[in-house]
Amino acid sequence: MLKIGIKKHQVTSHFALSNIQIKVKSGEIYALIGKSGSGKSTIASLLVGLKYDPEYSISIDSKELNDGLDRLIPKFKKAGYVPQTLHLKPHHTVYNYAQVLFQYLPNAQQDAVITKYLKQFYLSKQRDTKVADLSGGERQKLALLEAISQPISYLVLDEPFSQLDTEQKLEFSQIIASVVNERAIPCILISHDLTDILQLSHSVGIMENGKLVFQGSWTKFKESSNSVVLRLKKAILDWDNQMKGLINNLR
Repeated sequence: MLKIGIKKHQVTSHFALSNIQIKVKSGEIYALIGKSGSGKSTIASLLVGLKYDPEYSISIDSKELNDGLDRLIPKFKKAGYVPQTLHLKPHHTVYNYAQVLFQYLPNAQQDAVITKYLKQFYLSKQRDTKVADLSGGERQKLALLEAISQPISYLVLDEPFSQLDTEQKLEFSQIIASVVNERAIPCILISHDLTDILQLSHSVGIMENGKLVFQGSWTKFKESSNSVVLRLKKAILDWDNQMKGLINNLR
């Protein structure tokens, strides 16, 4: 289980994350949702060491990280991360890119491992395609492969569906679920769109103005009378009715 604590030492009138406590079981996906500016991506940056703020104390698995240098270098090597903006090397082919990712493996194993992952990630047909020529969905898959290519303790995905169409979202959801299950790692999936994570995640946390206003299983979400949850449940029902209308029109 992954245990996360984020606390600001002195809360001012400015935006600040407020005493965030999150637990994610191994092999499960925790969806962190909220509007833009609610603090979701700030949490992601803190968790993977991209952001250092001495006003925050961060603990992972009950171990507090106090030294900024430690945060940015050794402590977060166990975090797999797919950011909103991808930074992939454009001139490699997909296979060459994977070779770089798995270069620590013996040559005798490398090809078999790469072939396995390309098949699992539906990238076999793009094996000889340059990264620059991949679609947005294909680049997203390669970014996830990069994130898990090293041994990791947890995975953070920041808005992984924001640039994908409906078909790509469904396929990428399957890949994420298979990776998390196969590796038995905790995953935090950040999204502003509740409909993207309804079927994928095991539990949900809702951010609003830097605060975690709700978290729990979907059963707990369903039973909650929290005002933010009630608003989101109405949005889900409205979306569901729209989908039913579209499906009926296709029949």
